[in-house]
Amino acid sequence: MTELRRATKSLDTVRRAREMLGSYYKRAERRREGAPLAWCMAGVPSEVLQAFDLSCEWPENFGTVCAARGVAAELCERAEGEGYSQDLCSYVRNSIGYVSRLLELGQVPPEAPRGGLGTATMLLGSGALCDPRIKWFQSLSSQYLPLPVFHIDPMSPPHDSHVDDPRIEAHYKEILSETLHEQVAFLERTLGRPMDTERLRAALGNAQETIALLWEIQSLRRAVPCPMGSEDFFTGGVVPLLFMLGERDAVEYFRCLRDEVRDRVARGVGVIPDERFRLLWMGIPPWYNLGFFNSLGELGAVFPAETSYYVGAPVEIDLSDPLEALVDRTWKRAVWITRWGAEVIPENLSPSGFSQPGTRLIRQWVHDYRLDGAVMHRTRSCRAVSWGQIHIKNQLEEEGIPSLIFESDMADPRSWADTIIMGQIQGFLEAIAAGRRERARAS
Repeated sequence: MTELRRATKSLDTVRRAREMLGSYYKRAERRREGAPLAWCMAGVPSEVLQAFDLSCEWPENFGTVCAARGVAAELCERAEGEGYSQDLCSYVRNSIGYVSRLLELGQVPPEAPRGGLGTATMLLGSGALCDPRIKWFQSLSSQYLPLPVFHIDPMSPPHDSHVDDPRIEAHYKEILSETLHEQVAFLERTLGRPMDTERLRAALGNAQETIALLWEIQSLRRAVPCPMGSEDFFTGGVVPLLFMLGERDAVEYFRCLRDEVRDRVARGVGVIPDERFRLLWMGIPPWYNLGFFNSLGELGAVFPAETSYYVGAPVEIDLSDPLEALVDRTWKRAVWITRWGAEVIPENLSPSGFSQPGTRLIRQWVHDYRLDGAVMHRTRSCRAVSWGQIHIKNQLEEEGIPSLIFESDMADPRSWADTIIMGQIQGFLEAIAAGRRERARAS
């Protein structure tokens, strides 16, 4: 059983993440009094931030840390006390509760993990995947922190668009290019300095290496036994992908991780000693209870693949004009995803380095990863990543693969019902085992 516990990491590289990713984890030491600092949402291209040498904080990641350290529930409750519905994103409620408490005390709340968030001088938002995020920073700036806000919300083609039509390509790339140029202009006005094109070019080159390494790592995870599970991906892969894409530290970290995973495959070393169930994970994980994955490992289950924060195949780009290269990378990745079936991916034209896999690709994973089932986390306060689960469940059934959907939340632990959820998991695994026995008798 889990109750609530932190994950036990399998890979040495992941255990050393804080040491190896110093440019992120030591950022609190680099906060300069009065220096510009942006609070950013996932979906804001970190390569552009690096081109301005702009310090930044990520309130969504802060929400995961608060959840893991056991303070998110209190901060969410504070936001709810100020009129914000419990149905709203728990990252939003966590950050609003934090800011409310910060203003009340006049200093960083003592319970805030890792010294809290640095003092923001601007807010950079993104509407990628999640429309309510537009209101998140709008609420912060109008009710709590009177700061300049810039929000990108790239328009994505419908899933049934003819993405090979050059007119459609030109249309969406023009819109995205205008959006990114507007963001650059906002940063130049706010910071009083031009973007460093060479820094952007270098960051995009680093990002290309990172994406290629992640693609290779994901392919290596097909091996039996599985060399890397979801507990290591979520604890050691999300931060450098979402918040450090373009930094050299991230490249070297993922290269080290790739080498360790490749070595495990060569030696036949798996995450767990008795691998009996290979499962797909779909949804944001419960950050306050990543030990949940270890508990499933104790039942013989491992997760070689997840749909969350998926990078997809690398694409080639021309770095001679780095901002347009970012546009081109974004479009080519969207085309790749669309060709694999994007009917449950409403927005895939985000300039960040991640999205979700297409439906037909997930069906292909059944064979590539030798999957026995899928576990889908219906995240109560993040419907954007949950609403396609029934469709995927039906698609997997056509491949002969059962799915379990359970409900809780990504950052609010009040939604976790351990006895019920673990009972569902155990019953699901028993059903998979019973199905195997039935097929064996039939053959």
